[in-house]
Amino acid sequence: MPKALSERFIQNAVAERLNETYYRRRSAYVSTEVYTRLKRADVLLAFFRTRGRPYVVVVEAKGRTTIHQLKLRDNPDKAAWTGRLLALILIAGLSGFLGYEWYFNAVNTALLMALFVAGTLAITALIKRLRLSVTRSISAIEQLGRYPANESWIAVGHDTFVNRGEFTVLRAQCRKNGVGLLVVDERGRLTRHELPRPRHIFNDYLSRYGRREEILQVMERSPVYGPTPPERRQNRRRFANIFLLLCTTGLLVLLVYERNYGSVVPDPFANPRFDSPEAVTIGERSAELPQASPPSDGTAPAAPPSAFCLSDGQQPAYVVVDAILPREEADVRIAQLTAAGLRGHRRLDGECLEEGSAPGMVVVYTGKTYATAADAVFAAERYGALLRDLGQSVLLGESREVR
Repeated sequence: MPKALSERFIQNAVAERLNETYYRRRSAYVSTEVYTRLKRADVLLAFFRTRGRPYVVVVEAKGRTTIHQLKLRDNPDKAAWTGRLLALILIAGLSGFLGYEWYFNAVNTALLMALFVAGTLAITALIKRLRLSVTRSISAIEQLGRYPANESWIAVGHDTFVNRGEFTVLRAQCRKNGVGLLVVDERGRLTRHELPRPRHIFNDYLSRYGRREEILQVMERSPVYGPTPPERRQNRRRFANIFLLLCTTGLLVLLVYERNYGSVVPDPFANPRFDSPEAVTIGERSAELPQASPPSDGTAPAAPPSAFCLSDGQQPAYVVVDAILPREEADVRIAQLTAAGLRGHRRLDGECLEEGSAPGMVVVYTGKTYATAADAVFAAERYGALLRDLGQSVLLGESREVR
């Protein structure tokens, strides 16, 4: 059975490769087991982020011998504070429910305090029994939180965990607490499973470590300024959140504006150029067809075209003809005119034309009849001008007398 990777091996691998493969700073101070005034960092990496602004990265290395520090355990302090907070919320809700004046006397106040203490103890005991993740923590992550640094990592060997579920829990806790996670293999190569969350990027944490002047001399040789990869990742997420917030706000503003002031995008058909000419009325009902009278001579009535035409046989009728087409093409023409905003066109049998009768064809006209030829001619001119303004082709656009 191969020997497990030691913490010393993991420290040296991180010290050799983390800056070389990830941060890539030419003048960076890298060392193992660097002491602060109270604590010791397994690996310290320091460089200049901007001129005169040192940036500190610390790494806590853990092997199989210290695997107990990487397991999720109950945190008594978190459980106690969670119990107090929940008890306080319950007491406040109970007081509000019973009434404002209920607890403004000595006896009731003492009763509430006793209830708070009892509720805190009971809720804390229940939380510990349920082993909620919010009240549990990993001691190695808590230890990293006490190191003064802008970014923090935990480094483990690839053979540190036998149980894969424990490694998954460690990843989740690192992500939750903003701590990076490195895995070192037997050849010293690093694999990044989680990235750290930068904190207080302009704070000078280097002053809390010993040998500050010696570290600064190494960092000042040929510094390379700029944000770190975790900073760039964090900034991208921030900009994406800001963009999403601005889009949501803009959409809400548009909705409120339309409701209170009017349409943001004007109606294109509200333009006056789409209005019908005064002499052309699109969409009016045509004259009612006359009722057929019985024949006076007793013979069977012929099938006159007037049953499908507009004239009453006594007064002439005139229409503005858009086109004379076969039935299928007439349907297509009416659909085109409707899409252009012209509604009310009607069909007429081609035999109803007084001059230029077209049996088997369909006459497409504007839907209105005129009593005189002059009115029809004037309306035809206006109708042709309207078609040209709308960009539609003028197929016929003439006035015709109908039967």
